[in-house]
Amino acid sequence: MDVDFENMALAQQLLSRQQGHAEAMKGHLEQYARLDSGDMGLILQLVLPINEAILTVGEGVLDLSAQAYGAAADTMGSTIDTYREADQTAYEAMVKVASELGIEFPGYSPSPTPTLGAAQQSASSRYADADGNVFNQAADDLYQVKEWLGSTASQAYDRIGDGLSSNRTVTEAVDVRSFLPAPAAEEPEIESIRWKAGIVLGSVDWLFEEIFGYSLLEEITKPFSGNWVRMREASIAWKHVGDALGGVAQNTSGLGPPMASWTGRGSEAFLLAAGVAAEAHMAVSSAPGTISSMLKALVFLSKKIAAKILKVLKDISYELMRIAVEAAVPVAGWVVAAAETVMMIQRIVDLVLTAYKWINIIYDFVSSMVRGKTQLVDVRFMLVDLAEGLARAGAARVA
Repeated sequence: MDVDFENMALAQQLLSRQQGHAEAMKGHLEQYARLDSGDMGLILQLVLPINEAILTVGEGVLDLSAQAYGAAADTMGSTIDTYREADQTAYEAMVKVASELGIEFPGYSPSPTPTLGAAQQSASSRYADADGNVFNQAADDLYQVKEWLGSTASQAYDRIGDGLSSNRTVTEAVDVRSFLPAPAAEEPEIESIRWKAGIVLGSVDWLFEEIFGYSLLEEITKPFSGNWVRMREASIAWKHVGDALGGVAQNTSGLGPPMASWTGRGSEAFLLAAGVAAEAHMAVSSAPGTISSMLKALVFLSKKIAAKILKVLKDISYELMRIAVEAAVPVAGWVVAAAETVMMIQRIVDLVLTAYKWINIIYDFVSSMVRGKTQLVDVRFMLVDLAEGLARAGAARVA
């Protein structure tokens, strides 16, 4: 039987640190991914219940992750205590026998507990930067690739050295919390739609309201009056959590090599549990990415449709101005207006229906976001199994 108290103590600290990471990820989602109903446009109002449902499941997943790592850390602590008690009992028995032979030994003194060091790698220095324009993105991506290549080369060198070493030490591979900065969302162009539409349509919107009974400016721009920066921040927050979960998976899988030399009771159960936990968190990490992409796509789609609707509003404003100008000309203007108004109104109706069609495209996309919840529910069941497995493995370790 081979028991490495130092590595076991470091493993316990690493497991506890992953518990803290899971709690930090939950707090990150709560702070940045939860959308408020106040000052939201019609489209965001549709997103709210779906986003809330997805967020609830996501927080449940991270709760289970924290519970699993907390249970694993506690069990490792109990295992260490059990081995220390056995070690102390054996030492004291040896001291007693030696004393009867006239040989004096000092009292039992457990080896000092080492402290887990800082993580070996972290997110890129530009990880928290906003996207900016395409040229800034290209420059940032190139910088991050260079930084990643340098980090990967260094990591590969360290891995080779560790692989050739006869005694691997437990370390934390990834600084998970470096992937949880405050989201930096760019200023959305969509915020200006009301102002642009107001300049074009505002002066003749009263005429539309006289003809159709409601304000076109208010009706058409209502879906786009929400806080799109917050939507973008929510998208970025989900991406952060997905990347952070990948870091947790790396940290957990890194326990395998240094702990492989442990051959005492429960060692096989620990290695199996660590492997399952790493695989589960790597699988979980893809779900937040799906949700992030869908939120980002919703913002992008809304911006494009808003631009199309702005063009419709301009066309409608020209028709309304023509009606107003012709109606302002005494006698002859009214004759012309009477002849053309019906055709103009039909043209306006067709344009409004086109704008509604584009808005409906966004509504259909919002309803498709339920897929993100389904994927998270699946990984939640995976983590439920993991938590149960760790509990059973823990019982085996200390039995």
